[in-house]
Amino acid sequence: MYAVRAVPSVGGESIPLEVTPMSGPLVFISHSKVKPGKLQAYQVQAVDATDLVESEEPRMIAFNFYASEDRADVATVQVHPDAESLDLHLKIFFEKLREKPFAPLDSYEITVYAAPSGAALQMIRQLPSQLPGLRVRVLPEYQGGFLRPQPL
Repeated sequence: MYAVRAVPSVGGESIPLEVTPMSGPLVFISHSKVKPGKLQAYQVQAVDATDLVESEEPRMIAFNFYASEDRADVATVQVHPDAESLDLHLKIFFEKLREKPFAPLDSYEITVYAAPSGAALQMIRQLPSQLPGLRVRVLPEYQGGFLRPQPL
């Protein structure tokens, strides 16, 4: 993986590129519809999942939930520093939560940005057999950019 940064040109000369080895964070985003009458159950589970992740996954960079204005569509956005962090998350998720988070939801898409481990990829690719209609996309190749840590 390489980060590519353009260097400004002077007087119309060609722009040299600075190429440095690097990898970006691993981003995992799931999209779901909340089943009718299940919004409160989903909200309780989101709080429980947040508490669990915050206490047991110290390397997780971000773990956030979003909803449409009518709260019919929801998304979970996870930012991991690397594939090992996602491995730990999936292990905890399947051991402690199992199918509970999926009960109030009809999940329709999971997208992973960066290359997950082989084990994580296998788990993720098996989800559509358990959740009919789920689309899984993996974009493994980091093209560049930056992550700016923010002070707490």
